[in-house]
Amino acid sequence: MIKDLNINKKYLYLITPTSILVNNKKFKNFLIILDKILKTKKIKFLQLRLKKKNKNLVLYCLKKINFICKKYKVITFINDYVNNEILNFCDGVHLGQKDITKKKINLIINKKKLLGISCNNSKNFVNKSIIYNPNYISFGSFFKTKTKKTKYIASLKNINWFKKKFDIPCAVIGGINLNNINKILETDFNLLAVCSGIWDYKDGPVEAVNLIYKLLNKKK
Repeated sequence: MIKDLNINKKYLYLITPTSILVNNKKFKNFLIILDKILKTKKIKFLQLRLKKKNKNLVLYCLKKINFICKKYKVITFINDYVNNEILNFCDGVHLGQKDITKKKINLIINKKKLLGISCNNSKNFVNKSIIYNPNYISFGSFFKTKTKKTKYIASLKNINWFKKKFDIPCAVIGGINLNNINKILETDFNLLAVCSGIWDYKDGPVEAVNLIYKLLNKKK
């Protein structure tokens, strides 16, 4: 999957909104919209990001989302949650620095799942994370975001530093939208992770995906 990526190409990585578990009706509407988005065939990765939720509810959402992702051949990641049952319904796990444990890493490896690791804005975190042989690392947040508290603004220079030093995909995340994306496009990242910049776009998420995809694939 990730091994097949063209290292000279940029891919769109969709992050789910954090509000999808508010009620069952809202979740059903979300699935309808998600199907329309993935039907464009312009999303390569999707991450289910639900913090501090009941694991049974997370598993329920993951099964529904993974079903749609499989239909459109989208690689599915789960944020943080790691157990045997959850790993049966995703392609990989994304871990933050505070979420990394030896037990989680071993389980992910034993289940032959993909691994993504957040390195925030730290070269030190990168060097510590590489020992786990991640399939990608991510830098962020690059802009203020409503998804989580922004403690700092990541440096664009770290992306190019990473790509020169390591031969694995680099993801960028954090407050990226159509108003600020041009700054990010100047760097050598591989995966563009977007949440509210797609879900909250004034003309709808499908249109946001179309516009961002066009920019990612614009010939220089």
